[in-house]
Amino acid sequence: MILKSLGLKKGGISVVSCPTCGRTQIDLIGLATKVEKMVADFDLDLKVAVMGCVVNGPGEAREADIGIAGGKGEGLLIKKGEIVRKMPESELLDALREELKSWK
Repeated sequence: MILKSLGLKKGGISVVSCPTCGRTQIDLIGLATKVEKMVADFDLDLKVAVMGCVVNGPGEAREADIGIAGGKGEGLLIKKGEIVRKMPESELLDALREELKSWK
């Protein structure tokens, strides 16, 4: 894990998350924890971003291959820095899972 976070080891999914701020309107820590558990099932070399607001989240997630951002009951799916889809917050985890299943 330490080598991976330093960029010295490749492979597996790396999850990054924003540190939270006053704009965070979702259970970001809970969502990030669920994402970390879920991605353990995938053998992909990707960076996944989990962001706490739809204002700055897309910009902060642009360095990731794929990401989600949520707030006020809605969320965004982001791929390569572009917003792909807007959805209810409750669908974020499932949408991310489906994208990872079909990732190429």
